[in-house]
Amino acid sequence: MGGDVGWVIRDSFGLLLCAGGQGNLHGSSALMMELLAIRHALSECANFSLTDVIVESDSQRGILMLNDRALVDSDLEGIVFDIRQLVAALSRVSFVFAPRSCNKAAHSVAGFVSKQGGTHVWDHLGTDWLFNFLAADVNLRIRY
Repeated sequence: MGGDVGWVIRDSFGLLLCAGGQGNLHGSSALMMELLAIRHALSECANFSLTDVIVESDSQRGILMLNDRALVDSDLEGIVFDIRQLVAALSRVSFVFAPRSCNKAAHSVAGFVSKQGGTHVWDHLGTDWLFNFLAADVNLRIRY
């Protein structure tokens, strides 16, 4: 299974710190792709020296695995190991489930990467289309 991942890092107010995505990844399942996105996002958190991180994912099984509440599938052990190594480098990380409807920004980044291909990273300025998804995720109404 091939796929694309997207991730978004926001501050406690919901404002964009950075976002990115990578295309043409190979994974055996949607769960593997979700865990790859989490690994990419945590790697960027480490690059930004962020210390208090809440990871939101719409993969209930992935969140259960990362919270040690479900067994890790054998084909996911390497990715989960990498995630745990990244977590150890950060001060505090929690993993929480968020419905897909609350995570439109990350899915829009993955969609962009799927169409454009390659690897993309945006800083805190982002792009217009990403801003609109971020605003929707945090329930902001922007008027012009």
